[in-house]
Amino acid sequence: MALLSLSRAALLLTSLLSICTAAPVELVTISADPSPSDPAVQEHLRRQADLIANEKLERSDYAFRSSLSNTAIQAEAIVAAIRQHEIENFWRVAGGLGHEEDERFAGMMFPKAKPLIPSTTLWTIISRMPKGSLLHAHPSAVMDYGTILDILLGTEGMVISASQSVSTPLAAANATIAFAHVNNITAVAQQQGNVSISSPDYAPGALVPLTHAADAYPGGRAGFAEFWMSKVTISEEESVRHDLGVDAIWRTFQKCFDPAGSATSYEPVLREVYQRMFAAFVDDGIYWAEFRSGGSSASLVPAGEETPDPDPEFQFRVLVEELEKFQATEKGQAFWGLRVIWSDVRSKARESILTNMKKAIQRKQNFPNLFSGYDLVAQEDLGRPLSDLAPELLWFQNQTASLDLNMPFFFHAGETLGDGNATDDNLFDALLFESRRIGHGFSLFKHPELMELARKRSVIVEVCPISNEVLRLNTDILHHPLPAMIAHGIPVAISNDDPAILGQDNPGLSYDFYQTIQGFDNIGLGGLGAMAHNSVRWSNFEDQDHEEWVRDIQLGAAGTGIKAQRLRDWEAKWEAFCEWIVDEYSEWQKNMTIIG
Repeated sequence: MALLSLSRAALLLTSLLSICTAAPVELVTISADPSPSDPAVQEHLRRQADLIANEKLERSDYAFRSSLSNTAIQAEAIVAAIRQHEIENFWRVAGGLGHEEDERFAGMMFPKAKPLIPSTTLWTIISRMPKGSLLHAHPSAVMDYGTILDILLGTEGMVISASQSVSTPLAAANATIAFAHVNNITAVAQQQGNVSISSPDYAPGALVPLTHAADAYPGGRAGFAEFWMSKVTISEEESVRHDLGVDAIWRTFQKCFDPAGSATSYEPVLREVYQRMFAAFVDDGIYWAEFRSGGSSASLVPAGEETPDPDPEFQFRVLVEELEKFQATEKGQAFWGLRVIWSDVRSKARESILTNMKKAIQRKQNFPNLFSGYDLVAQEDLGRPLSDLAPELLWFQNQTASLDLNMPFFFHAGETLGDGNATDDNLFDALLFESRRIGHGFSLFKHPELMELARKRSVIVEVCPISNEVLRLNTDILHHPLPAMIAHGIPVAISNDDPAILGQDNPGLSYDFYQTIQGFDNIGLGGLGAMAHNSVRWSNFEDQDHEEWVRDIQLGAAGTGIKAQRLRDWEAKWEAFCEWIVDEYSEWQKNMTIIG
């Protein structure tokens, strides 16, 4: 065994010696580590930059952003730096184990982000921005309901009734409420005694002085205010439940309109609401508004009365009077005014819609400067598609033309998650009916042919980001198709739709503007400016035929009419705003220079 081992050792030694004396193996040379300065890398980056630049040529905000002044360019850079700083240092917060609800990020669901937004520098900036025009809003859901409750409580003779006692949480959740005005509030108080709507022995439908109902409610007026808000707003819990779908949230949404409308059914209350609403618009940089509103029946109670004025036009006279009154004030001189797009509920019977169309024509004849167009509203998925109403819509076009009335369409269309269903197909009909603007247009990005047609016809989309999120079309701003629309060259303007119901507590556009710039890197201050500029370009300031309408949009500030004048007015406000940013946040510019 020992001899065998020695033999094997000898063989191993011989093998090793042969390897050592053999010709050396040539090693492969390894090149230097990758370098950013490598010509191939630089060529790739150049091609990438060219591709990005070429794509931006197609964006609908390209022309505006290309024309920014030096001051505006500086302001945009400052805002971009502030935004990025807040993304990294304010929004990027991890939620620890067991505290997952503390997680926050840039672009999170609006109801969760809303309490945090006002503490940001970006919010301070956006709040001061001149927004231009509010093109898509429903007036009964614009002014925040906390303010409206304060007005109601301060108005003499206001009473409240409920469908049942609200003495338990379940009863409070299920009850419906309504407001009214009485001339003898003392008699009502004596009749009810200490009984209020929150008393177990409350008789359904009985009138109770509003101040007594609020004071007697558990928790006092603060508790009553919380109860009131539960009737007219969508809660955070309801908003984020995307697993329940669109129909469910629309049922909650639509239930808010009756109590909200009841709250402004008394003339002195409505007049005060208008004054505060218009003032809030100007404070938020809104100088023009276009309301979707109907009014086919009499519903407004005159001051000192208890029943509605039988004249259905009374409410519109009040609107015109309050507008003129506000514009006569120092603040009101900045407000260009408003118009109304007559709106019918799309789910109504065909006969009812036709009857209301005739009333719309009559209102236009009597208020030619107030009424500007026609639309169909309410939940699009469960409403009558535009194609089904083609006979009535064509009749309306022919009838207004024969009467020499300018009342074009401004259709809600594509406010849906559908793709190829009847609701989605409303987009085709809207363009065929020459709708001058499209409300929401959420599904438009799915249709290249329609996008091309919209571009050719100068049709803008009234985008309502927070509304689309709360009504469960997108989970948060990051999932909204707005960037796709802009990238495909579709002009867009931001609107707020129903801010009071949707939990914004602000009749302005600042929250929607904030969510948009904070959510998307490609928007920036210049992109927001482009959308605000669009809102003025596509405002329906005066009656125009189709050719005049398109001409003034294309000419913009270079035109000679009202639109050009107001575009120049907005542009001056925009430049002043950009100057303020550069002056107010000059330290950011210094820091950027140092970093660069």
